[in-house]
Formats: sequence, structure tokens, C-alpha cells
Amino acid sequence: MAAVVKKKTKKPLPICKYGSKCYRKNQQHLESYSHPDKAEENEIKTVSTEKNVKKTITTIERYFESSKKKHDLSDSDAEVDAKSSKAKKLKPESPSCSTDVESLESDVKAAQHSEVNVGHKSEDSVSPELEDPDDPCSSSPEDVKENIKRKFLVDMPDDFYSFWEFCKSLNPKDPTRALANTLKLYLVGPFDILHNKHKEVTKNKHGRRPNYLIHYRYMYDPPEFQTVITTTEETKLHFGYYRDDPQEAPVFVGSNSPGDSSKEKISLCGENLFAAVYNHATKILKTSSGEKKKQLEKLIKSLEQEAARLDLPLAGSTKRMKERQKKVVCATFHGAGIVVPVDANDVGYRPVPETPANLRAMLKRIVESKTQAEKDKSLDDLQEIITYVQFANDECDYGEGLELGLDLFSYGSPLLHPQIASLLPLAYQLLNRIEFSKIIEAHLQCRRAVNECVDELAL
Repeated sequence: MAAVVKKKTKKPLPICKYGSKCYRKNQQHLESYSHPDKAEENEIKTVSTEKNVKKTITTIERYFESSKKKHDLSDSDAEVDAKSSKAKKLKPESPSCSTDVESLESDVKAAQHSEVNVGHKSEDSVSPELEDPDDPCSSSPEDVKENIKRKFLVDMPDDFYSFWEFCKSLNPKDPTRALANTLKLYLVGPFDILHNKHKEVTKNKHGRRPNYLIHYRYMYDPPEFQTVITTTEETKLHFGYYRDDPQEAPVFVGSNSPGDSSKEKISLCGENLFAAVYNHATKILKTSSGEKKKQLEKLIKSLEQEAARLDLPLAGSTKRMKERQKKVVCATFHGAGIVVPVDANDVGYRPVPETPANLRAMLKRIVESKTQAEKDKSLDDLQEIITYVQFANDECDYGEGLELGLDLFSYGSPLLHPQIASLLPLAYQLLNRIEFSKIIEAHLQCRRAVNECVDELAL
């Protein structure tokens, strides 16, 4: 009797988590997963969505549960450096995803000591700033630079210090007011350290030590933006360095006007501070006359001469800025865009599965809902997108969480702080941008409204 030969059946491929919405195009992914069409997807959606949402909520809950202790910025510098170093070692250098995201979350959270506040805390509850008890802040440039980095968690570029010397030549007694008469601009933030203003303040007007992570951090300033120049205008116009990575030099100087109609927008003003002030002065000159026009012309000439001596470009857009623009993976609500590592297989970023216009409309419904039922419905829609972010994190497309988190932040409503707190700190951790994670946590604890004082050294 002939033996019965069993027909070998091909094992069905596992279904891709994203189904018909999958953005992955590499061949290896297509051969490893099946992608059902809309009709088939609807049959499995009821079961899979419930399971995936539960997984995401669990991950986010664990993220908060292990972060019960506040981030004490008064820890010693050695402790902070050790924590940062430990967190960095936990994250792979490139988005190759050799480590499971959930276990990475657990390890990174163990290295953290900050409580992510999902609401608007009172001034008295804000954690104190990292401060060296001795803090001699000697005249040595190295000491000053280190002091600034310890307080703001980022280095200032060379043009920052050159601009300070330039302002000292204009007003030796008070360089921070060197541009007050001509442009109504004032040097703030890290410049306050150069001016030794911090030495006069042990407790600010809120009765606590200054928190430099939120010193002159306006409502719509993301962690990538560090304010250094401000104005007294109602628009709250301010200029700052913008960098994609806290360990890298700024990529441009931008401006933001939270009191203006385009409140969240970041405008590119040049590659350095000289360029930003020069272009601002040139703009004002067009509508000036009389003595003010003469003063502006004199200032502009001085800026040109000093920039030429230092070999600094004054153009509003430079080759370096254009090169950075080519690396931008998405525009974001604030307009400056984000840059994240993306490998040859397009691993590192996938777009938020919703158009900017639709996302804005969704957020508007959440913020302006008249009934709790309407709000809950829109929150469910947002939670579905956050679920997709978790899937993206599982495959090392960390840029999606960064994009969504920044868009929610730029929308500006405190009602979205819980979602921002679940997205941005984790995104920065996964991208090995630990300093930005600390900054956004501090900002969410005390995110001041447009008309509130952002000066942490105010008495």
C-alpha cells in the first residue's frame, strides 16, 4: 500500500500591527508580515484594538509608576552626570532596536528621579534648580561655560560669548541693556549668568531657589529652544538658540511671539546671534526715521564690522541651515521641524497617521467640547493615535512619538498635558536626548501663561 504523502502547507504570516495603514516599505518587513485590506482588517480590529490599547495603557502606567520621586535638581553634579550616563548606556546608539522597548522603558525609568506632572502646578511646588553650593563662578571662561551648562543642561556656542563682548563694548556698565534704546531688546537667560545676576538671588519672588530649566522659558518654547534675548513688547517676542540634539551645537537662532496670532510658530532668524539681531534691526530700520534711524544705522554698521571680524554670516538662511532642512522629517506645528536618525531601511521615523489639519481639528474638539461625552469621544480618537505611536516605538520609529508630542505641546492647552507627559519624555529618552526629557518635565510642572513672568531670578 502506497504511503500517503501529506501536502506541506505554507505557514500563514503574522498580521502586521498597522494593517492597511502600514507605512513600512522595506522588503524584509513585507515578506515577514501580512497586510490585510480594509474588509479583512475590520474583522480583526475589534479583538486586536482592545488588546493593543490595553498594552499601551499598561506601558504608560508603568512609565509613571516608576517615576514617583521628583527630579531633584539640587542633586550633586556627579549624581546628575551619573544618571545621564546610565540612561545613555541603556539606549542603543542607533535605531536598530536590538532591545525591547518595554524593557528599555523600565531601565530608563529606574535611572530617572523626576515626577512627570500632568497638570499645571503652583509655583511653590516646582523643583529647585541644580545649583553648586559653592558656585564661585570665577572669571575663567571654562568655569562660566560649565556653570551655564549645569544650569541649562546645554552648552552655549562661541557666538554667544562673542555677542556678550560686543554688548559690553556698547554698554560696559550693563551689557544686558545694550540694545534697549535702539531695539528694545534685553539679554536674558544664560546671559544672566555672565552678568552675575544669579549671585544676587538665593530665593526668588516665589520663595524658592530659581529653576533655570524654566528661566525665560515661554509657554510655546519646546526643549529644543533656549531663549537668550527678549523684548518688552506685548507680543512677547524673544530669540533663542534651536538645536535638534542637546549634545550638539545649535542649528539656528529662531524667534517666537507667544502674544501674536501665530503664537506657536518658530521663525528662522539666522545662524548666529549677530545675524538674528542684524536682520531684526534691518527690518525695523525700514519704518524708522529721525534720530532713531541714525542710531539703528550705527548699530547695524557695528554688527556688520564685528561679524566680519569674527567671520560670522549675517544671512537669514545659510548653507548650514539649508543642509539641516534636508534632514527634517516633518514640519511640526511650530514650523521648525524635527530631525531624528533614520537608517538605510527607513527605520527611525514614520509620520503621525493623521493630517496636521485633522489633528488640529481633533485637538480643538477636545479643548472646546461642551460636554464630557464629546470630549471623551475625541480623547478616544487621540488615544488611538497614541496607540500607533507605541507600535512605532516597538519598531524603533521614535520620531513619530516626538512629532505627536511636540504638536500637542504647540497646541498650548493644559488639558493635553497628560498626553504630552506620556509622549515627549519617553520620546527624548528613546532618542538619547536625556536633557530634553528633563527640560520638558520641568516645563510641564510650571508652564506659565503668555502674560505670566518667566524670569526665575525676579525678586
